[in-house]
Amino acid sequence: MNELVFLRGRPIRHGQVIGVGDTWPGDLLAYRQEWEPFIAAHVALWRRLNDLFEGTASAQQKCPPGVFDPSQIKNLTPALQSFCAALVLTRMRIDQTNASYGIPAQWNAWAGKSSAEVLAGAAAMLKWHQDVVARVGGPYTDELKQIAKTWGIDIQLPDVPSFDTQQSIIAQIEGAYVAAKGLLQIAGYSAAQTLAWAGSQAQAVTEGLTDTVKKIPKVVGALSNPWVWVSVAVIVAGGLIYVYVPRPRPRAMEK
Repeated sequence: MNELVFLRGRPIRHGQVIGVGDTWPGDLLAYRQEWEPFIAAHVALWRRLNDLFEGTASAQQKCPPGVFDPSQIKNLTPALQSFCAALVLTRMRIDQTNASYGIPAQWNAWAGKSSAEVLAGAAAMLKWHQDVVARVGGPYTDELKQIAKTWGIDIQLPDVPSFDTQQSIIAQIEGAYVAAKGLLQIAGYSAAQTLAWAGSQAQAVTEGLTDTVKKIPKVVGALSNPWVWVSVAVIVAGGLIYVYVPRPRPRAMEK
């Protein structure tokens, strides 16, 4: 997708060598390239949810525009608070300019840098990208699953790069002395369907991590079903909006 860009000018391909005085391996950027489909798939999932929420009448009639403050929805009913809180979270995650909460903005934080600038900050760049992957595959995935479960939306999380691919690229980067050994780790899905990290492929397998994910089961409920419009607690902390959505009550309690 076009919004997931990196350096100025022509794209850098796996194995390409860039000259900045001394040459250095294009494998430095292979780490970003291997995770690009994973990040793009998550952005697409968030955009799909955003389209669903934005296309509902309540989004245009009751919810404030843009990324709004929780105080702006405190007078709404609990059901509408829940809806608007989920809506604003989808807006945040697809934001292309605010790197505090937008996935594209975080992923593209190094966009427009020259090869010399990237070389100078190579280790920091790698750590940044790994941290973005960790957020997208960890807490942001938990948010995705909770919204999907609460409103009965069917989603499919993307697979991660194979353990073989991850280990090979990490070995190349460490071998070129671009990053200290241990800075980059193997990522795989845990039993909770979020990313967990291991120092090696063998450790990942031993700990039961996988590079594929099971389909998230679709639950009863939809945007039009009021029983799954549960109340939320919306808290502002450090400029970010954190949304906690409790699970729907058992039917025996729906009275």
